[in-house]
Amino acid sequence: MVDPSSPRCTGELVFEQVSSLGKTTATHEYVAYPLKFLHPSTIMPLSFPTAVTCILGYGGGLVGGDCTRMNVQVGPDATAVLCTQATTKVYKPKPTAPTHTSQEMSVTLDSNAFLALVPDPITCFDGAMYKQYQRFTVHPTASLVFIDWMTSGRHARGESWSFASYESCNQVVMEGDDAPILLDRMRLQEEAEHSLRARMGGMTVLGTVVLVGPRVKAMADALIQRGARKALKPNESPIPYGHVATNVHPNVRSAVSPLGKSGAIVRIAGRTTEEAYAFVKDLLAPLEDLVGFKCFQENR
Repeated sequence: MVDPSSPRCTGELVFEQVSSLGKTTATHEYVAYPLKFLHPSTIMPLSFPTAVTCILGYGGGLVGGDCTRMNVQVGPDATAVLCTQATTKVYKPKPTAPTHTSQEMSVTLDSNAFLALVPDPITCFDGAMYKQYQRFTVHPTASLVFIDWMTSGRHARGESWSFASYESCNQVVMEGDDAPILLDRMRLQEEAEHSLRARMGGMTVLGTVVLVGPRVKAMADALIQRGARKALKPNESPIPYGHVATNVHPNVRSAVSPLGKSGAIVRIAGRTTEEAYAFVKDLLAPLEDLVGFKCFQENR
């Protein structure tokens, strides 16, 4: 968890809805190595008030020992998107001083705020050690969408689940509640007797998509309805409960579950990166109508 009283973060962003401009803008920004921010202005339709910030790393990746810590606040009625321009590469640490690469993010959503955190996947190189922690504190009237996903490595170099370790933890807390509505952990580690590659069953992408709040309730309800057991017509095959009913992406496996009063969580596993991207694009396509942002577009 990011402690605001500890030394200054490597990244700070505050988004506010500015009435005189009629849109959301980043009213406070601080960034330090190894991060940098871009605020693209040409990828959003003028009819939407959404602010978009791309989070980048110098050299396109993180090396062993890098530690990024971000604080993000989305103010009342503000709408923001955080994205990347490509996968975040995690390099192998030096053999003389093996150490983890880590990323932490603390996000606060105020009343009627909206945030979509839609980065490209993490790609851990051979021997890499990576840890990630994200905490979201959400006002009951605010809405949140985020994806946390990873690929198995550099396929062009024959790497497949050959990193040393990967850990991720996502926590979502509704403001005023003691217990989180989501505490999701994943830990992958290479073992001598049972390799990660063997345990993954041919999958090369793992991910989780989370939707919370009133503005994404329709999206969540639609996903849950697609995943629920359908009434069968003659000669139809049953759809297992909890699985998204689609044959459009046959190389992607997914399961959806309700989350809180107005949310959903979708877990995905893909055999190819391309197929996983296509699936996620379809899954998040309604965001274009909601906030004007088309996820993972080519001209980022």
